[in-house]
Amino acid sequence: MKITFRQIDAFRTVVSTGTVTESAKMLGISQPAVSRLVSDLEEEVGFKLFVRSGRNLKPTQEARQLLEEVRRALSGLERIKEAATAIRNFSQAQLRLITTPTFSTMITPRLIGAFAKRWPEAMISLEIQPNEDTVEWMVSQNHDFGIASPSARNPSILSRPLLDSQSVCIVPEGHELEGRGSIEPEDLTGESFISYLPDSGFRFEVDEIFRKAKVERQMRYEARTTDAICRLVAERLGVSVVGAVEGEGASLVGCSVLPFKPRVPFQAALIWSQQRTMSAIAEDFLTMIDEDFSSA
Repeated sequence: MKITFRQIDAFRTVVSTGTVTESAKMLGISQPAVSRLVSDLEEEVGFKLFVRSGRNLKPTQEARQLLEEVRRALSGLERIKEAATAIRNFSQAQLRLITTPTFSTMITPRLIGAFAKRWPEAMISLEIQPNEDTVEWMVSQNHDFGIASPSARNPSILSRPLLDSQSVCIVPEGHELEGRGSIEPEDLTGESFISYLPDSGFRFEVDEIFRKAKVERQMRYEARTTDAICRLVAERLGVSVVGAVEGEGASLVGCSVLPFKPRVPFQAALIWSQQRTMSAIAEDFLTMIDEDFSSA
């Protein structure tokens, strides 16, 4: 079987446009040339790729299966091209970070911004996962660093503290509690309360404080991130207790921030695997953390 790139290009373009006419315009060749390339590909693969529906060509089920393989193959080629370009331009250094949604809007943008000033040509990849167990596992597999809450971790994971913040209560502007010097659980009795999702360790600690204080709240809304919680509070849907509001400037519009007592620890740490060899770019990132960001 001899399949050419021109045949594949014609095939995926016809799938995209639905017509030979539009495909010919996009490819810069004649309509008969497009038809010939598709016909040759059908002959090579041994099955029909398109059926006519009015003026349009619709891909067969077999063609759709083939298209998935084509997309995967082309994606691989694109990655090779990107790597070659990076090497040619001396910008092959790449840093892979992973974090939870909460820290993705809080401290991670500042870290990436500071590092970009040190290495403006470096490629920085940020992935977001919903829970910290996944973050730790992916750090042990193929990510340079994770940003998550500190906890008792396995011996192969090392860490640096990044954030040790004071918990705060946020209420809508104009709320009757706005003028208080600080907020305690009893002050929120009967209030509509916006929480983090149940798998949040911080949510568990906040709920324990209210349980011990025997304070009942109206538990109506939940959200994954501090940003989302702040925006719900700004919509006057309720009040909340969050760990920190650093980096949440835009989402705090319409909110008032008040100290919350008792203090609920809200911490972030940089984690990495000591079983994986650290690249030069990763070592420099860690140096930056030690010099400018570590809280200890």
